[in-house]
Parts: sequence; C-alpha cells; structure tokens
Amino acid sequence: MDLIQRKLTKVEWDTTEIPVSATEKKVLELIDQGFENVNIKINHFNSLFSFLKIEYSKEMEDYLYNKYFHEKIQKLKKTYDMSYLTHSVSSNIQIKKADMIRLQNNSIDTIQNIEIYETVLLDRLDSLLDLYKKKNEKWQSYYFVLYKLIKNSVTKINKRVLQVIQCTLDHYEEKINISNIVTNAYEFIEKNGDLLKYNDLSLYEHQKKIFALSKITKPKLLLYIAPTGTGKTLTPIGLAKQHKIIFVCAARHVGLALARSAISINKKIAFAFGCNDASDIRLHYFSAKEYTKNTKSGGIWKVDNSIGDKVEIIISDIKSYLPAMYYMLSFNTREEIITYWDEPTITMDYENHEFHAIIQKNWTENLIPNMILSSATLPKEDELVSTISDFKMKFPGAFIESIISHDCIKSIPLINKNGYVVLPHNLYEDYDDVVNVVKHCENYPTLLRYFDLKEVCQFIKYVNDLEFIQNSYKINRRFGSLDDITMQSIKQYYLKTLGNIKPGTWGSIYIYLKSTTAKRIIPNNYIDEKGSKFKKSTSIGPGVTELKANSLNVLTRINSEMIPPNTQSIPNSNNDLGNSAIYITTKDAYTLTDGPTIFLANDVEKVAKFYIQQSHIPSKIMETILETIQYNNNINEKIGRLEKDMEDMLSKTDKNDQEDDSKGKKSKNKNNDKNDREMENNVKIRNIRQELEMLYSMVKVVNFNETFVPNKPAHLSKWAEEMDNKRAFTSNIDNDIIEKIMLLNNVSDNWKILLLMGIGVFVNHENMNNDYVEIMKNLADKQLLYLIIASSDYIYGTNYQFCHGYLSKDMKLTQEKIIQALGRIGRNNIQQDYTIRFRDNEQIIKLFNTEIEKPEIKNMNKLFCSL
Repeated sequence: MDLIQRKLTKVEWDTTEIPVSATEKKVLELIDQGFENVNIKINHFNSLFSFLKIEYSKEMEDYLYNKYFHEKIQKLKKTYDMSYLTHSVSSNIQIKKADMIRLQNNSIDTIQNIEIYETVLLDRLDSLLDLYKKKNEKWQSYYFVLYKLIKNSVTKINKRVLQVIQCTLDHYEEKINISNIVTNAYEFIEKNGDLLKYNDLSLYEHQKKIFALSKITKPKLLLYIAPTGTGKTLTPIGLAKQHKIIFVCAARHVGLALARSAISINKKIAFAFGCNDASDIRLHYFSAKEYTKNTKSGGIWKVDNSIGDKVEIIISDIKSYLPAMYYMLSFNTREEIITYWDEPTITMDYENHEFHAIIQKNWTENLIPNMILSSATLPKEDELVSTISDFKMKFPGAFIESIISHDCIKSIPLINKNGYVVLPHNLYEDYDDVVNVVKHCENYPTLLRYFDLKEVCQFIKYVNDLEFIQNSYKINRRFGSLDDITMQSIKQYYLKTLGNIKPGTWGSIYIYLKSTTAKRIIPNNYIDEKGSKFKKSTSIGPGVTELKANSLNVLTRINSEMIPPNTQSIPNSNNDLGNSAIYITTKDAYTLTDGPTIFLANDVEKVAKFYIQQSHIPSKIMETILETIQYNNNINEKIGRLEKDMEDMLSKTDKNDQEDDSKGKKSKNKNNDKNDREMENNVKIRNIRQELEMLYSMVKVVNFNETFVPNKPAHLSKWAEEMDNKRAFTSNIDNDIIEKIMLLNNVSDNWKILLLMGIGVFVNHENMNNDYVEIMKNLADKQLLYLIIASSDYIYGTNYQFCHGYLSKDMKLTQEKIIQALGRIGRNNIQQDYTIRFRDNEQIIKLFNTEIEKPEIKNMNKLFCSL
C-alpha cells in the first residue's frame, strides 16, 4: 500500500486511461443507473426473442415454441413420465413474411449451439428428470437451480417453456426434502456454477441503503460497513449521479482504481494528490472546460485546471483533502457535496503516525456537512461516541446512520498451520468459550464470509441427525421454503444451532468432530522438502521457454540435467508439525489452484530468501545465475551513465536552439558556429548510441530450467506427480517482461531470481525502483504472477484478484487488520476454491474473540474529533 503523499506520475496517470473489461463496465453502468432505481435488475443472457430481435406477440411466441422447443419437450415426454403436462399449443399459426425470412436463417441446430436461456432451462429439466428416474438424490440440485433460474430477469422468456418448467416444479414440490438441500448446500449451491453464472446483476443491499440515505437533504454522517469485495469503493460512481464527491483515500492505488472505473463510463473527475494548495489539482480531460488544442493532433494539449465546475468526483489523498474541499466549494454549495472517506482506520492501529496530525486537521477544518466513513472494519456507532458527538455539534440537525451489510455469496475457508479448516465449532472444548465465539460472530457478521460451507453443512447434518438441538432449531422449522435457502441464511442457521446445543452433549460432539475431520490441504507425503521421493523417481522432462529471435538475450529458461532423487519408503507419520503447505515453491505448490497467491509478511526479504533456499536450485546453477546477474548489473550501470549523458546532451542542444531562436535572425558566422556545434553534438550522440548498442549486445543469458518454476509441467513432474495437480496455477510472464526487470537498477538480485520463478515482491520504501513497482502492478492486475510476497503495508485496499493467501507468523496484527488482510482474497465474482492459510494459530483465536482494547476505536475517537 503506497501511503506516500505525492503527485501522480505519468505512468499512474496513464493507467487510469486503460478501459476496464466489458464485464466490469456492465457493473459500473448498473451502479450508475442504480442511484435512481435501486431495485434495478439486469440480466445479459438472451432469450430466444431477444436473440432474434423480433417484435413480441403472443402468436409469435407460440410459433417460436413450436419451431424451436416443441420437439425437445416431446422427447422428454416420451422418455419420462410427464403426464402432468396437459397444455397444448396450436400448430396453425401464421406470421409475417419478413419474420419468416429471418427465422429461416436461424435453424434449430443453430439455436441449439447458442446459449439461449430457454435451452438452458430445458437442459436442466432433462437432468432433473433423468436423475429422478435413476433415484439419484442429486435431482434436487437441479430442482433448486430451476426454481432460482425461472425468477431471473431475462427478458421475454418464452411463456410456454416457463409453463413446462413451472408445472414440473409443482409436480415434484412435495418430493423435495428441505433438509437434504440445506445439508448438501456445498454441492447444490456453492459448487453449482449455474446459480452464479445466470444470476441477475443488481445492487448490493448496502448500496441501495446508502443511495436512499444520501438523498435526504440534512447534514449526515453515514457509517458504511460492508465486507471487502462487495463494491464499496465503486459506490461513489452512483452517488455522483446527484452529488459532487470528494473521495479521500490513504492508499493511492484505491483512488487510481476508482479513477479508472469512473473514466471508463465517462465520469468527469479530478485528482488531488500531493497538493499544497488548489493550484496543484489536475483535471482529467473529460472535466476540462477551458483548454488549448494541439495544432497537429487536434486533441487537448493544455488544460486550465483552475476551472472545475464540471468535476463530478475529485479523488484526493489524505494530505490534499483541504485543498480539494476548497476547490470543490469554489464551484458548488456545501450541501451538494459528499465527502466519502475510504478506509479511515488506516494507521489507526499505530499509537503515533505522521498521518494522525493531518487526519485531525482535516476533520477539524472540514466544512462539508455530508460525510461517509467507509470500511469493512469501521467501528460501530456505539464505539464512536466522541466522533459522532463532535459531528453533531459542528453540523446542527445532523443525523447519524449505520449501513451494515454482511452479503455472503462465497466461502473463503480459514486454514490453520496444520492444514485443517477452522470454524467456531472446532476452536474450543469448553462450550462456554464456544458460546462467546458465536456471540462475537453474530456481532460481526462479516466473518460469515470465512465460514467454510462444506464443514458448516456437515456440522448441521450431524447435530440434526443425532438430535443434539431442540426441535425448534431443526432445519424444517427454520427454512420454510426454497426462497429461505441461501449461503448466508445457512451460515446464520449454523451459528444459531451452535449457540443452542442441548446441555451436556457438547463434549461428545467436540470429540467426534475433532476425530473425524480431515485435513483440507492433503499432505504431499510422496516426496520430502529436499526433493527425495519416497515412492519412485521421475526424470525431469522438457520445459523450455525460448526467447524471440529479435529480443534482447537476457534471461530465458532452458533444459538442464538433474540428478534423479533418491527413493525411500513412504513415511507413515502424519504428525501436525505446523508446516502445512509451506513449501510453495516445491512440494506444496500444487495446492495453489485457480489463481495467484499473496503472502503477507513483515520481513519480506526473509521470506524471499527462504523460498529461494527452499527451491533447492543446485549451487552451481545458482552461482552461474548470480554471476550473470552481477555481470548484467555492471553493464546496466554503464548503460545508465551513457543514457544520462545522451539525455543531458540532447537537453543542452534543445536549450541552445531555443536561446538562438529567441534572439531572432543571426549573422552568417553565428549560423556557421551553430551548424558546427550541431555536427559535433551529432557525432557525440552517434558514438554514444553505438556504445549503447555494443553494451546491449554484451548482456548475458541465464539458463533457468522450468523445473524450478512452480507448477510448470516439469516442476509438477518432479514435485507433485502423484498428487491431484490438474488445477495447479502457474505464472505466465513474457520474456519481454523478464528482460525489462533484469535491466533495472536498484532491484535486489533475489527479486530477479524470484521473478524467474513467477514470484513478485511488493514492498513500500523510498528507494524502491518505480519501474519495478509498475511492472509488478501490471502483472498482478493481469494475474500473470504465481505468487506475490507483500509487506504488511499492502493489507489495506490491494484490489488484485487472489485465490489464496498466507499470513506470516511474524505479523503482529489487531483484529481489524486481520479482517482487512483476509479481504485481499476472493475479490472476484467467480466461485473458485479459495483458502487463507495462517502460519500462527493465535491469529485465528484473536479473529474469533472479542477484543477489549481496540486501538482503532481509541484513535478514531481522538483524531476524528475537533475538541
């Protein structure tokens, strides 16, 4: 997390101009439109009508049914008992000649090869009937899916097809077992891709509430508490529909991400980063009112940044808030403006921090009567007594409202250092401690996101089947219909049952579950951490990445020969040593699936050295790599000096030319002197360029075998051949990128070696090479890295997509900061396998228990207060 309060670099500015994906843009447009219609629902899947783009009529609907769906349904009737279907459709329907011609171009086979919503419904219906006929209980999964899919907002679904689906659901309704669906929710809901894939796009409940409250024309302080990854930082895009927004963020990359999103849907924004006063504010081109054009390109050349009456959102760092506030007040009334403060708890876990004085000054001198404080870990209303009292005193008549959400559409399991899933029911043997954990989770429902649904369902089934709970807490008493069954409601029900176990039964429950629970991360017992196989040896196969013919000969991966590992017998021991899945560059790499991983640690350099060491790169190969890197570093230094000399020379030439031009027409002798000087400079520049070309040609190649690149085929063959490695995720870094990194100065040799392995490093300090940082950001954004090792500075607001995360045992975190760290994982809308792996089980204990003294609460009441 970059907390340095400085102006935007050209690279940062340019990144905001990169359009978001088409999928992301649809979400942004939904938020933008949702401000005026909070119940908006959009579904981009085509019904047959919407695909054909034919005007709707009842006759046309029946005609399409007969042409495209009737035959499929007749086949179902012949195969299965569907005597309950009694409706009929006339086969003698006349349609317009123009429509007939259009339909001739869309045969039945063509439509079946396209994902038309009605065909999806009929395919699921076929699966339901087939499984029911085979007496397979999974038919209920398809029943549940159809029950949900027919309620989606797909436009103009064929009513005849819906009638068939609805009649079937009605027919089998009495055979549905609610308990069975709840206890199998992991398979029926979480792992069912249809529910997420075909779901409507709609606003989160917290967005609906905040849009409604923002329209109240009174001073207001809104406490906005919602889980990470649920669109909080995009909410200002909707608010900007009616208000002017000052978006304040300590983490600049969060602000830049918002800027990119806003620009993608043509919002008018401005930047206030590293500002001493309003003159440092910069307008994006969409916001420019007065500007001069480039005479050659015709585009905007120079913007008058002092005129900002078109600005809808100004994005500011902490330091620049007051200049941004006065700037916006120059063009708008106070009542029109909302200050949206993102992650105000950043630095609140420190007793002293340089930001604290700035934050208090911002709060004290703030003139905006509409304030939103937004964070997943924001203290609650009853914990911010001083802050709220101060706000009410400053803005008489102000109302305070909390928007608390616990939207839960995915599970991100917590894994302890021994490889087991952690949930409230397996934390304590003493039931009083369990009840305290339940109460804490009910007070902080954002934790539901980290309840593993598979383990939750197993617990629910066990206590229901063996009647360890009162009848009033049984499944059928808590879930009246399929509408009541969601991942969120099941997890809430889990807490309710856990908190109401029959007296005297907890001991046996705990012992049984403890003894029967299997490790989530299966140990790779076929090989030790040094690469010696217990079962058999496998020769290392090919795995070569070639450099392009016209690229710089810097670093590539080529074949090398390795000595086959020794074979030993498989050890029987499965002791919990606390090192589950820690060897993620070797034997445990296969456990990192689907997408990149982030490893959060205080001592990044120590972790980097550990993983280089644990990769067991032979000493001769390592010596060669380091010698070549050092050689290239020396070449880089010479290249850097020559490039600076050439830059100075070109700059001096330009300066002399400008001085000559400013003095007007020169004498013939002076013009000759100028020409001689230009020729001399041209010779020097040409010599420098020739020397640079020679130096580039001297850069050496490092031979690096893909056996050392986690989860490449050669690596998997060596380290995880006997394990299920089909979904193992690996890096995908172009040689061009490797070349750029290897030619950078002030980048650790260890980091260069790690890059060859698909591993990047995020650390925040002043001497960090900015080019390296930007390259790593780009790789992370495109999910091209296998692993990112990041310092604790990156706990807040890192919006890249990670499927797995590690929390190092050297991190001393408050409860709020642990939750923020967890929020880095599973931020996308895809239901994949996620895990958060703790290296210290005490961090888990801290997460699930109430903290008495929270530094964040103490500091917020102190700093967000004028008194």
